[in-house]
Amino acid sequence: MKRRTTFRMLILFFFLFTGLIKADPIEIGDFENLIAPPTNDECANAISLTVNDNYLCSVKTPGTLVDATASTVASDSGSSCPDVTTKANDDVWFKFVATATSHRVELKNIGNTPTDLYQIIYDGGTTPNCSALSTPIKCSDSETNNLTGLTINNTYFIRVYSNSTASGATTTFDVCVGTMATVPANDDCANATIITSLPHIADYDATSATNNAGFINVTDCIDMNDGVWFEVTGAIDGGNMIITVEPTSWDLGIAVYTGTCGSLTCVESSNTGPLNVVEGVSFVSTLGTKYYINIAYPSGTVDQPEGSFNLIIDETLSIDKIVAKGFSYYPNPVDNVLTMTAKEPIQQISLYSVLGKEIKRVQQSELRAELNLYGLPAGTYFVKAIVGDASGTFKILKK
Repeated sequence: MKRRTTFRMLILFFFLFTGLIKADPIEIGDFENLIAPPTNDECANAISLTVNDNYLCSVKTPGTLVDATASTVASDSGSSCPDVTTKANDDVWFKFVATATSHRVELKNIGNTPTDLYQIIYDGGTTPNCSALSTPIKCSDSETNNLTGLTINNTYFIRVYSNSTASGATTTFDVCVGTMATVPANDDCANATIITSLPHIADYDATSATNNAGFINVTDCIDMNDGVWFEVTGAIDGGNMIITVEPTSWDLGIAVYTGTCGSLTCVESSNTGPLNVVEGVSFVSTLGTKYYINIAYPSGTVDQPEGSFNLIIDETLSIDKIVAKGFSYYPNPVDNVLTMTAKEPIQQISLYSVLGKEIKRVQQSELRAELNLYGLPAGTYFVKAIVGDASGTFKILKK
């Protein structure tokens, strides 16, 4: 019986025998149910995971550390994984069968506390036996764990626990196993994925994208690797095209061009930060014009790998429509309050994140409006204003 179960039994016996609580007679067997450890609390009951054929994690398996206890196997791992003997008091187990020599294990959607989780990976061989697990092949304090040198058809065990000596974890999470995808179909500008309707929201995996004939160096745009490509056609004359990309653990750049694949002209580009920074561009679009979108590692001299990402493309009426009604806004960048004025009543103001989520909305019918950004994190936002019978969307930067 687990030590935590024994401790809770002693506490309950104390209260019952001292008369501090009253209860109906309890069978001894009922004490086994005082806590409910996860089904995969021990290695022998490790949950089998589906191996995805890319890094998009379309198939994920839920996990929890609630009431998890210390395992009775793999005690020899303390020599190679720091602090395992003091922190692995709430571990749970998963397993998968390798279909390739490299896989990626990811912990996603981590909730409650603590959020800092640790992974240990063991090679169980072709006839896995938990009692025979030896030195781990990987110890990781990262949510994303890239495994290489694996043996196809071997079973690999994943041991997950909180990176903390404290007990009582309430952490929940999802775990997935991914495989490097084949070269994507839109690896080259000539084979760009054509976006036929907007808004467009989808996940993509560019991990296996190549640099083809070399780097993309177009005047007025940032230099880019030749990553993956998309094509979208302007559907509104004088519209406002907004493109937002959320990367998964890589440094991402966006560049938008017109022209042809062999002769590109820069429209807009963006690379504001390193790993995991959401990038966005917006520009005035023209009805019937084709726009080529390159999403890749932002360098014209170094070929670095791309990764997976979420892509959002939308097109709205341009701010030109409301500028004609005397609309103006200030300041930009903004500290906390964005002020807007117009010659016709401002009917509605909406604030959106770069991922297209509406954060707040102000409805009125005045010639002046204020949008309060107190408490919002610094970064890029989009504002949609309705003035009279026209609307327009523009980008602001919160300090």
